[in-house]
Amino acid sequence: MIIVKLMGGLGNQMFQYAFGRSLSLKKGVPLKLDLSFLLDRTPVKNFVFRDYDLTIFKCMPEIANHVEKTSILTDSFLLSNKHFNKILPVTKRRYYTEKSFEYDANSQKIDDNTYLEGYWQSYKYFSEFEDVIRKDFSFNHKFTEKEEAVNQKIKSTNSVCVNVRRTDFLVNSHHGVCNEEYFKNGINSIEQFETDLEIFVFSDDMDWCRENLKFNHKTFFVGHEYAGDKFQSYLSLMTNCKHFIIPNSSFGWWAAWLASHKKKIVITPKKWFGNVKRNTNDLIPANWIRL
Repeated sequence: MIIVKLMGGLGNQMFQYAFGRSLSLKKGVPLKLDLSFLLDRTPVKNFVFRDYDLTIFKCMPEIANHVEKTSILTDSFLLSNKHFNKILPVTKRRYYTEKSFEYDANSQKIDDNTYLEGYWQSYKYFSEFEDVIRKDFSFNHKFTEKEEAVNQKIKSTNSVCVNVRRTDFLVNSHHGVCNEEYFKNGINSIEQFETDLEIFVFSDDMDWCRENLKFNHKTFFVGHEYAGDKFQSYLSLMTNCKHFIIPNSSFGWWAAWLASHKKKIVITPKKWFGNVKRNTNDLIPANWIRL
């Protein structure tokens, strides 16, 4: 059994599930999710609580119970002391934690009875089972009539998804935000390869977008009235766009990665974090353009 600890918002949960799912397929064992940390509401200063969001997809992962979690970590010392666990050989560990932001090739060697803790933000963790992950992340809802009208416009045009993330990132220097220059340069880059673009802006700060993002193309600002439950309609609409300019956000990353347009152009920030130095080469696919 592989058990994955879920943390963070939808995009983070998708990375964690994707790695666990890939590893469970590779080892031929069940995957289960640990929601205890995610759903814990013990007050913590400056902490943003999240909900379990993978219910928007057709995948139906099982949830691990307390007995299953402790059965993997049979030695109570290992359960309470993850630092000791780190010195064990990879194949002997029962609690495997993420070492850094970079892809960890040793993670593919772990035992088939392991608890995983980390964010695992690299396509390399699940590239072997890419088709399965795409199928698992197919949406289980239907658009409303209003949403479908936007969807048809997206699918019938040379659509560009411009995703802008601001609200919580504005007060978190760890992340930082992309400015209007980045998005304008992104459009300029796509214009070198494509014509007749139509732009669809998705954002948590639409007022800022309307005021600051001016493009020489038809632009549709997709407000939160199109978001749907747990933002599933938003994400689904975004994945149907042909090209992408995404911020330093896992939500935007997944929209671009899931998009099926064969000639898609994806623009991403060269600097993914604000005041943190991390190697993000394993996060961004080689054919995406970093500005």
